Amino acid sequence: MNITYRPAKFEDLEDAARVVQEAGNELRVRHGRQPWPAPPPITFPKFCLAEDPDGLWVAEHGDTIVGFGFSWMTEQFWFLSQLFVRPQTQAKGVGQALLSKTLMQAQRDGATNRALITPAYNITSTGLYLNHSLYPRELLYRMAAPAQAVARNLADPGYDATPIAPWPEPREWMAEIDQALLGLRRDLHHRFLLGDGAARGFRIERAGGTAGYAYISAEGHVGPLAISPDADAKGVVTLALRCALEGGPSKVSMIVPGRADVVMRAVLALGLRIEEPYVLMASRPFGNWGNYLVRAPGFL
Repeated sequence: MNITYRPAKFEDLEDAARVVQEAGNELRVRHGRQPWPAPPPITFPKFCLAEDPDGLWVAEHGDTIVGFGFSWMTEQFWFLSQLFVRPQTQAKGVGQALLSKTLMQAQRDGATNRALITPAYNITSTGLYLNHSLYPRELLYRMAAPAQAVARNLADPGYDATPIAPWPEPREWMAEIDQALLGLRRDLHHRFLLGDGAARGFRIERAGGTAGYAYISAEGHVGPLAISPDADAKGVVTLALRCALEGGPSKVSMIVPGRADVVMRAVLALGLRIEEPYVLMASRPFGNWGNYLVRAPGFL
């Protein structure tokens, strides 16, 4: 099969999203999961393509896109957001080639760490990443529950939430939290989330002091959620869920790291249960995973 590789263009992204859906659903159904009903949104890939096109590649057979690789960088941290190949084109070296293309971005910018998040049952891809010195570091669990059930059990969190104004108002306080928890700034992601209405952002406070921040999607998903090291994690996550319920979703969800003991106990008590297991892989350990909850596998 004659496969060619080239940088992605804006007009490729809808076809690339359908590749992600097709390949992702084949994996999900094979492991007893429900298929995705629609392709993933292209808003974040589109945003990153405008910021740094070096991280987005497509594989083509003739005029048909059969694979998509998408990575982003912030400072010297490289992250693989998506790597998907159509089922009928898999096991032909296309994923390996796309990964190599996206890794050129890491080499160009002198990345000191490389990371990704993949379903924990995605054994084939995990093996590919291991061969590139990306090792399992953290287990993550997408947790969810009906909104009404969570609302019945919510107690007073003891914290307050203030909406975060749209970008580009300076956000140094958010950068300080990100540096403390992840060792890097997330300006790229805050600009995306606060710039196009992708999520509502909240500053979490108590007695005038900042305890963290939370983003809430229209569907009731919480994340990213950053909890300051000296804050009460249970109170912060309770307030974040209260903010999520204000939007009237049918359910609420978040991705909880396995080592986030306080958060895990709190959300289990509220009725949240595991929907999907993930694994964070990285070339070097990083992050305070007791206090940081990612937004989505491709976003961190």
